[in-house]
Amino acid sequence: MAPAPKYDQQTQQKMILSAAEQCINESSITDFTMAKIARIAGLSMGSVYKFVQSKEDIVLALANESFIHLSNIFNQVLALELTAPEKIIAISLISPQKLQLFEFDYALQTYATNEAVIKKGSNYWTGKIIEAQSRCESSFKVALAEGINAGELEAVPNLSEVIEEIIISGWALTVGYEQVQRVQQTKQIIEGTDSLLASLPLNHPIIRSSVRLLNSYPWKQPLTDASLNHIEQQLITLNLR
Repeated sequence: MAPAPKYDQQTQQKMILSAAEQCINESSITDFTMAKIARIAGLSMGSVYKFVQSKEDIVLALANESFIHLSNIFNQVLALELTAPEKIIAISLISPQKLQLFEFDYALQTYATNEAVIKKGSNYWTGKIIEAQSRCESSFKVALAEGINAGELEAVPNLSEVIEEIIISGWALTVGYEQVQRVQQTKQIIEGTDSLLASLPLNHPIIRSSVRLLNSYPWKQPLTDASLNHIEQQLITLNLR
């Protein structure tokens, strides 16, 4: 009879992903090696390949952990006693430091959604990514639908389309702003004079734009300066700002 493994499967997976995080921090999202991951984890290559079949799987597995982390924080915010538009704005006001799981999160999320990486990843890990993304999107749809069904929004035709509009346009503003910000701040970050992890002030242009967008819908209680201050206090209470 073969001896029992030294670590259970869950522990081995944590060891592998922890080693992968260390390797990427020491090199980059593209330069790490499977052999080094196995060495740092203290596991055989065979043990590593039981959980991941390639470097692309490592990237997807780490991205899955990042998405789970984001979803857990978003769910905390979506569970607050806020109106639907307040919950959406609250997501944009969370401190980026609280959303970050890995130092290389941005590169990870960008690389993990690259077509070549997805095509080379195993069905298991690509499926896990799709599942994590779907859970995150579903949480927003449920939060919006609950607010609308509770009478927060005046009667609108095609409710499902309105929900989809708000989610997509909100994400586009937030993610698009992050891309622009990175281009604008690259020089300052290299010099150490600025940071992409600073919380957005309540009067920041992207927050004002988001408020304007959300208030274009017929909410019974539109967003106001008082709303933003209330949201900020709620996030501070959760240690998310």
